[in-house]
Amino acid sequence: MTTAVKIKLLAIDDAQDSLDTLSSAMPHIFPSAALLTAVSGRKGIELAQAEVPDVILLDIRMPGMDGFETCRRIKADMRLSHIPVVFLTAARPDEETCTQIFDAGGDAFVFKPFELWELAVQIRAMLKIKASNISQQAERAELRRLVAQRTSELEKELAAREKALESLKESETLFRTVFTESPLGICLVDSRTGRFLRVNPALAELTGRTEEQLCSLHWKDVTHPADIKPQVEKLAALASGAAEVLRLEKRYLRPDGGEIWAKLTISPLPSFGGADPRYMGLVEDISAARAAEQEKAQLEEQLRQSQKMETAGSLAGGIAHDFNNILSAILAYADFLLAGLAPGDPKRRDADEIKKAGLRAAALTRQLLAFSRKQVLQPKVMDVSLSITGIKTMLRRLLGENIKLATVLPKDPALINVDPGYLEQVLMNLSVNARDAMHKGGKLTLAAAPVRMDTPYIHKHGTLDPGDYIMLSVSDTGCGMDAETLSHIFEPFFTTKPRDKGTGLGLSTVHGIVKQSGGSIVVYSEKGHGTVFKIYFPRVPGEPEPAAPPPAVKTTGAIKGTVLVVDDEAPIRAVTRRFLAQEGLTVLEAASAEEALAVCKRRDAPVSLLLTDMVLPKMNGFELAERLKAQYPDMGVIYMSGYTDHSILSDGVLDPDKDFIQKPFALDALSSKVRRALPASAPPPTHCAKSAHRARQGPPLAH
Repeated sequence: MTTAVKIKLLAIDDAQDSLDTLSSAMPHIFPSAALLTAVSGRKGIELAQAEVPDVILLDIRMPGMDGFETCRRIKADMRLSHIPVVFLTAARPDEETCTQIFDAGGDAFVFKPFELWELAVQIRAMLKIKASNISQQAERAELRRLVAQRTSELEKELAAREKALESLKESETLFRTVFTESPLGICLVDSRTGRFLRVNPALAELTGRTEEQLCSLHWKDVTHPADIKPQVEKLAALASGAAEVLRLEKRYLRPDGGEIWAKLTISPLPSFGGADPRYMGLVEDISAARAAEQEKAQLEEQLRQSQKMETAGSLAGGIAHDFNNILSAILAYADFLLAGLAPGDPKRRDADEIKKAGLRAAALTRQLLAFSRKQVLQPKVMDVSLSITGIKTMLRRLLGENIKLATVLPKDPALINVDPGYLEQVLMNLSVNARDAMHKGGKLTLAAAPVRMDTPYIHKHGTLDPGDYIMLSVSDTGCGMDAETLSHIFEPFFTTKPRDKGTGLGLSTVHGIVKQSGGSIVVYSEKGHGTVFKIYFPRVPGEPEPAAPPPAVKTTGAIKGTVLVVDDEAPIRAVTRRFLAQEGLTVLEAASAEEALAVCKRRDAPVSLLLTDMVLPKMNGFELAERLKAQYPDMGVIYMSGYTDHSILSDGVLDPDKDFIQKPFALDALSSKVRRALPASAPPPTHCAKSAHRARQGPPLAH
C-alpha cells in the first residue's frame, strides 16, 4: 500500500495574523499539505534547510533580513536552489520591485490581502515549476509522478473550489454592501474586552460619532448608566448558554448629551482562527416609536384626567345650582331678620352669624361653579397689563413685607377677551398660593408677554391651537412641588395645606375659569426650586373696551313700577317678591316662561322690568325676554342664574351689555340692579293691575 506524500509549504512572514490566515486556509485548498511557518528570514532559512519544502511563500518587508536577501541565500544553497519562491507583497510592485524580485531568484508574487483561490493557483504553478526542475534521479521521478498526480487532483479540486470561492466572494460582497448600506446599526464587539471591533456608518451616525471613534470605545462608554447593569446581566446569560440571543431596549448617549432609544439584538459568533469570541449586534433606532408611545400614554392620561374632571365638574355644578337656590333663601331671610331687629337686640348677633355662614357657603358654591365651568362670564376686550397694575396695591398688602412683588409687562397692549372680575380672581388665587409656599419670604413675579404657539409645543401639551397668545405667568421662589403633587393640583378638594387652612378648591377654580375663558394653564415646579404657572389666552386685535362706570350710589326711598319675577324655584320667587314689594314695586311672579306670558296676556298695564332666571323649563329666559320685549319695548331685563347651562350660553359667556346678577345675591345688590334697570319713568300700577296682583299674592305683606 502506497502512502500519499504530503506537500510541504514554508511561509516566512513577520506578521502573525498573515501566518494564522494561511494556517486556517491551507486545509481547504491543499488538504494533504503541511504548512511550516517562520517569523523571520533567518529562521526561515534554517527551517528550509532542515525540512526542504516544496514551495516557499516569502514576505518582502521584514525586520533584520528582508525577503530579497532571504531569497538570495536560499537560492545560494545547492539543496534549496530548485525550490520555487513566491513573494507576498502588500502593494502592487513597480518595475524596480519586480526587477528586485526576479534578481533575487523569486519565481512569482501575490498581492496581500490575497484571495485563497489565487494563492492556490500560484502554489499549483510553483509545484509544476519545481517538478520541471527535479533531476532524473529515480526518487525525483517518483516525486514528479506524485506531483503530477496531485496536480491533476488539485486542478479538479481547485476548479470546484474556484466556483465555491466565487460564490463566497459574491457572499462577502453582499455582506459588505449590507453592512455598509444597512439602515440598522451593525457592530462586532469583542466578548472578552467589550470593545467595538467594527461598526457600520448607521451605528456611527446613531451614536453621533465616527466609526474610528466608536472602535476605540467600550460599549459601556456609549450606554446610559441606568441601562448598563441590565445589559451586563443579559450578556452573562448569553455567555453561560442560558440564552441564544439577547434582546433588549436601551439608551445610547451622544456626545452632545442627547439620548437615543434603540432596540438591540445580540448574537454570539463562533471563534475563528483562535481569536476571542465576538458578538454581533443589530441596533434599531426606536426613539420616534418610544416618543409616540410616551405621547400616547400622556394623551390617554390627559383624557382620563379630563374625563375625571368633567365628571366631578358636572356633579359639582349640579350641587352648586341647587345649593345656590337654598342659599338665596337663607341669605334673604337673614337680611329680613336683620332689618327687623334693633341694633342692640341680642338676636341680631345670631342673625349676623347666619348671614356670614351663608356668605361663606356662597363663596364655596362660586368656587364649585368656577371649577365645573358653569359660572356666567361677561368677557370684554381688555389689556392684561392694566389688570395686573390694578391689583398690585392689593397684592402688596396681601403678601406682606417679607415677599417682594415684581411685574414684567410688555410695552404694547396685551389684549385678551376675558371677564375682568374672574381674571382678577385667577391672579389673586395664584398669588395667595405663592405666598403660602414662601414661608420664609421670597419673590413673586407677575408677567405678561405676547407669544406665538407653534405646532411642536401644541403637540406636546395638546390643549391649544397654533396661533398668537398672551401669556400670563405667576412665579414664586417658594418650596416647590414634587411630581406626585403636580399630578393632582387641579383636582377639587386636593390640598397640601392643613384642614383649617384651605378647601382645596383654589387651583381647581383657577383651572375652571381659565378653561371656560378659552385659555390653557401649565405648571412647572420642582421640590425646593419654586413654581411657575403659565396661562395662555388667545390674543385679540383691536382696542380695549372702556372701563365700566362705577355703580351709581344707591338711592333711598320707595321706587315705582311693575316687576315680573320668573323662576322655577318657589323660595326664590317668595323672597324676591317680598323684598321688591318692600322697595315699593308691584311684583308679579311666574314659575315658567309660559306662565309669565299668560300673566302678561291678562294685564292691561305694561311691565316695567323682567327679572328672570336664565334656565327655565321648555322656554329659557332669553327667549322669554325676546317675546316680552315685542310687547313692552321699554321694559328693562335682568337675568339671574346660579349656574350656566351650555345649551343656553355657549361656554357660559353672556354679552356684557346684558344686566346679570349671580345667585345667591345680597338684597342690597338686587336693589341696586333693579333701580338701574328700571325705565326712567316707570308707570304706576293701575287699580286693575293692583287688584290682579293682590289676587295672586294673597294678603299684603307685613313690614
